Amino acid sequence: MEITFDLAIIGGGPAGTAAAIAAQSKGLKVVIWERQRFPHDKVCGEFLSGESLSLLEQLAPQALRRSAPIARCEFISRRGRVSRFVLPHPGRGLSRRSLDHILWQAAAEAGAHVHEAVLIHRVERMRRSSPADARWRIEARDGQTTQARHLLLACGRWWSLEGMASPGSQRKISSHAWVGFKAHFRGVAHRDAVEMYCFPGGYCGVAPIEDGLYNVCCLVRYEQFKLGRGHASAHDLAGWLRRIAQHPALDARLQPARQAGPIFTTAPIVPRRYRGAHAGALLAGDAGGFIDPFTGDGISTALHSGALAAEVVSRHQHHKLSFSDDPTPEYEWRLRSATAASYGWARCLRACLDGSERLQDATLRLLLWVGPTLAQNTRWRAARG
Repeated sequence: MEITFDLAIIGGGPAGTAAAIAAQSKGLKVVIWERQRFPHDKVCGEFLSGESLSLLEQLAPQALRRSAPIARCEFISRRGRVSRFVLPHPGRGLSRRSLDHILWQAAAEAGAHVHEAVLIHRVERMRRSSPADARWRIEARDGQTTQARHLLLACGRWWSLEGMASPGSQRKISSHAWVGFKAHFRGVAHRDAVEMYCFPGGYCGVAPIEDGLYNVCCLVRYEQFKLGRGHASAHDLAGWLRRIAQHPALDARLQPARQAGPIFTTAPIVPRRYRGAHAGALLAGDAGGFIDPFTGDGISTALHSGALAAEVVSRHQHHKLSFSDDPTPEYEWRLRSATAASYGWARCLRACLDGSERLQDATLRLLLWVGPTLAQNTRWRAARG
């Protein structure tokens, strides 16, 4: 049977749409599915690191026009210790509701076959006479089927598909797991900074996004989350944080503000190293790994990994490479080269920030001197070809 698409992508977030736009620009025929309808919200720090901006300018320049500039970073402990530093490369703040929708529209305009509000539930890898003839059969919940030469999974941390072992089957919340939640606020006094409020058992990021809004996004250990769960209100994140974090500076920051929408939550959150493939399919964004949100490089890594996947698939499609039957080894190696150091640095800082108030204070003293270096070393590294 004739191959309909060169690349099929499951997941319409930054990784999937970046791959779709980049692949279309390289002459590939692309199809992409998203299970929700745009626009929609996601739990996210909503920070675009400076290293992602040039790529985003290529993919969807209109996204940057709405974003809020962010030049500095501040870490604040519960005891009042503050560590401030200027970011090596200024970033931007933009809600996922806006960013994902803009990227989705850009993918459609680039020529990709886009399908929103469609759930893909089963994939099957079919082999022909040789590995180069490998085919993917993708089946939607409504029974529609599609075939493609290559498959990219960009459908989040806990994706689940019939026909393929997936992390979704292992999704369990332990007492040591992280729970993430966010809400948008109006009336927060403006600063061109991303602020990280640290407290035992978690941290909370506060940063400007578009239209004068502020994003308040937090991670807490499940034990902490349970302490205030019975008192939580869908429209009182500040009050819930007051009980859980007991952070005077955070309380003062949010006291004059008003919540502009409901609270969104996600769990469990488990940081893990990036890997590039699973059972013959490529992985990008959170489907491949998860870097600590305090690094501010999650969206950048998603965009870059999606673009890298498109580049590698294109090379194997258009060039007579000795390993042209399988792009996964090259992609896995280049993804690992781009993310390994970032994850290692983030893991060290996580251990310090996840400790007692005394350890957090000591860490913030250190950040005053090494903050810019840390920010630089937790960023995506240009993946060599």
